[in-house]
Amino acid sequence: MKKRVLGLAFLLCANSFAVTSQFRGVNWADKRDNFVSDVLVLSGLSLSDNHESAYAIADRIVGQFQEVLGTNSVRMPVNEPTILKAFDMYSGALDAALEHGRVAMGYWGPAQPAGPKNMDDWWKMWAKLVETYGDHPNAYFEIFNEPHMYNKTDLRNLYADWLKKFPNVPRDHILLDGSGLAWNVPDIADDPRFEGCLFAVHEYTFWNMSITTEQGWKNSFKGKVGKYIDRTVCTEWGGAMSPGDKAGVHYDYQDYNKAPTNYFTAYIRGMSDQLREWEMGSFYWPGLRDGDWYSMTKRSGEGVNTKLQIVNQSGVDRMQMAWADTVETTPPQQDPFGGFDADGKPVAGKAIAIPGTLEAENYDLGGSRVSFYDKSSANEGGFYRKDAVDIVALDSADLSKGYALGYTQDGEWLEYTVNVEKTAKFTVELQMATASEKAGVQLFIDNKAVSDSIIAKQGEDWSNYTAVQAKLGEIAAGEHTLKLQIVGNYVNIDWLRFCEGETCEEPLGIRENAPAHTPENASAPRLRIQNNKLFVEKNGKRFDLTGHRLR
Repeated sequence: MKKRVLGLAFLLCANSFAVTSQFRGVNWADKRDNFVSDVLVLSGLSLSDNHESAYAIADRIVGQFQEVLGTNSVRMPVNEPTILKAFDMYSGALDAALEHGRVAMGYWGPAQPAGPKNMDDWWKMWAKLVETYGDHPNAYFEIFNEPHMYNKTDLRNLYADWLKKFPNVPRDHILLDGSGLAWNVPDIADDPRFEGCLFAVHEYTFWNMSITTEQGWKNSFKGKVGKYIDRTVCTEWGGAMSPGDKAGVHYDYQDYNKAPTNYFTAYIRGMSDQLREWEMGSFYWPGLRDGDWYSMTKRSGEGVNTKLQIVNQSGVDRMQMAWADTVETTPPQQDPFGGFDADGKPVAGKAIAIPGTLEAENYDLGGSRVSFYDKSSANEGGFYRKDAVDIVALDSADLSKGYALGYTQDGEWLEYTVNVEKTAKFTVELQMATASEKAGVQLFIDNKAVSDSIIAKQGEDWSNYTAVQAKLGEIAAGEHTLKLQIVGNYVNIDWLRFCEGETCEEPLGIRENAPAHTPENASAPRLRIQNNKLFVEKNGKRFDLTGHRLR
């Protein structure tokens, strides 16, 4: 039988605001540019730095990005020599940056028409980074910066291979560049293998200096992103901040707060307008790169005495205007699940009563990383609720028999809003099925453990459900968040029953249960048998009639 894995996919649905607005970032770059064949030396660092000194310098620089520019994210390059030969130094910089906020680690190969010189080293580089930072909540992984040397098919397959090798990296922490020089997001984004991943796009004036209007640049940018606005991050965009020369023309300081007079001003204004309109996260190129006339800051001093100074305030103004998290938004809200409306959509309800029974599939509303977390993006099961959580039918031929969570992996979790009737000691009984060893759950109240690991009874397959009891100790009266966290792999969970006292015995009275499984005909009473127990369901409630005489 196929192993069951909880696929609470990191599907990033289109909301009233873009899901990438969390990135308010700049790039930190090597003076030579990041296309180098040796160890990357970001501006302000040196090859003589060790972990401690690199940490101190990065803490200073990224801290000043925050203070001077208002960032919450930084994009830093990685390559094989840096990670495989100088990781002690470079991890110091990464560690410090991660303390300040989100860090996008993007792979830069040497400037060449082919891919990495040594694919074994490329995979080793990523394995080391994933092993070190794969579960860090601030770490993001941009698999290949500007992969112009790959055709569409080969690039898709490279990304798919990466996802197979590192399945435990959350999909919404993975950035896939569009084809070419990160030009074409639609070339990549319609591949179902990349569900839940973010995409990366780049836009610059040197690709088309003939565009001299804001709307022209907005139209150009739209063509590179297509319909994938809500899953795309602009990991590079930037223009002249200092005086400089291009194509034989000298440009003095530009005022980006005024109507455009050339393609630079039209570009910065058009791009910042479009990013804000889309509410798309972005990383300006660069926040700091010594000697680069695009650099948003200029560095003075060395080491922990490094000081960053704004080069062009109008450029900073437009960058900050582009950041989507300054737009008023409505963040996801966690509410108890209350069944379905007439259109079959989940609606908020009341907290689940304790003592009482909780159906595992009735986890809270709110979405990924709000009311649930999962390591896999595959939407297995597909029953009952349609928000990417994997729910299996207890009997696919008769859905009235109910549902259970399936396809679970160690460390995944779901949350439920519960209301404890009175302060007391409780016991929980769980209906679970597994063919794995040492698979089960652990329970938390308001993120504090109230149980040890509760291991399911091992059977021959995942259809043999049995009840297991565990003592929880005292729980205070009132409303709480109950977290169900998966222990081990491949355990199915049907329901949890909370009983006051040292054990769960069969109730003497009628037991009110959780909302009924199906939204259809909710007002009509129904009788059904599940796990050798008799229930009547009416108006979204379920009552246990086991042991009672029917007249």
